[in-house]
Amino acid sequence: MSGLVIIMGLIATGVGITTAMSRLRVASRAYRRTATLYASMPEGWTSWFLGGFSSLTVGSHWLWATVALTGWTVAGAFLIGLGLQLLCRP
Repeated sequence: MSGLVIIMGLIATGVGITTAMSRLRVASRAYRRTATLYASMPEGWTSWFLGGFSSLTVGSHWLWATVALTGWTVAGAFLIGLGLQLLCRP
């Protein structure tokens, strides 16, 4: 039983890493797409808005990637700790 819980913890940590990597790829694509629009626009308020929006988009994606990674890692660490406690219990 303890081995199963430890494996579930390792899987949860792997899911967190995979989710975070996916969110960062999405952020990179969104930034490139918006930056392309920004580069093609003439100077002025609209270009300033697009530049700020692309930075805000990347920042929010990085924030959610960090939250997802932290959440899944904490869940994985909890399950690994629980599995080790079950293993050491007489």
